[in-house]
Amino acid sequence: MLNQILNFLALDTYYGLDWAAAVFMFLSMHRLGHHHKDGFVFAALASICWIAFNLIAESPAGVLANGVVAAMAFRSLHKWNATKPTEKPEPKDV
Repeated sequence: MLNQILNFLALDTYYGLDWAAAVFMFLSMHRLGHHHKDGFVFAALASICWIAFNLIAESPAGVLANGVVAAMAFRSLHKWNATKPTEKPEPKDV
């Protein structure tokens, strides 16, 4: 029974990269959903895992697509860091 479960999970086929990528992507969606910029870092980590996975699986389209997604995540993080925090208006003297 345990062997069947392990075979189904296929942890040894792609060194667990597919599982790591899935976990990082779920973390990314969760963190971005709560407006935390570290979600972009998790998205980039997921894309890097997917790139490694696709290299092993010999899928050039997967490597290219996830390279673009990783670049977009890093760009979004950079743009988030470049924005100024909203300025609070100073209280008026009455």
